[in-house]
Amino acid sequence: VRGGGPDENLFLLDGVPVYNVSHFGGMFSVFNADALKNVTLYKGNFPARFGGRLSSVVDIRMNDGNNKKLHGNFSVGLISTKFNLEGPLFSDKTTFNISGRRTYYDILAQPLLKMASAEEDMGKIKAGYYFYDLNAKISHKFSDKDRLYLSAYLGDDVIYGDIREGYHENN
Repeated sequence: VRGGGPDENLFLLDGVPVYNVSHFGGMFSVFNADALKNVTLYKGNFPARFGGRLSSVVDIRMNDGNNKKLHGNFSVGLISTKFNLEGPLFSDKTTFNISGRRTYYDILAQPLLKMASAEEDMGKIKAGYYFYDLNAKISHKFSDKDRLYLSAYLGDDVIYGDIREGYHENN
């Protein structure tokens, strides 16, 4: 929200605060759209239960999963691959949803790094950057008013590098 610092905005994923909400210096969100059911933005005059924030609250709820049948999708793009799988677990009252994605900047950059190291006679360069996200949720419906769920998020930005000077590979 304009005018608010990162410490003045609260991001909640199924009621749990998320502190670092972006990858690649703010270019990509950590929230995978395939895993989300609902997003509510409070930008002023938000309920007291959120407390302690000055600028905004973003309340994000993950998808519970389909209780009728198993289905999913898989997508391969120019910079990332993602998947989503959801369905009933044991009965129509217990459902799951799992979603993940991974970028492959590191794989796309290897030919460029190889050309750059050959031109400069720098030896062998192996470097890269990628990020991944994994969202999972298991939900059980006891009645129309009572639900129990377990949700999880795992994600990371990975930067690596290795430069070996004077290294020549024999073909």
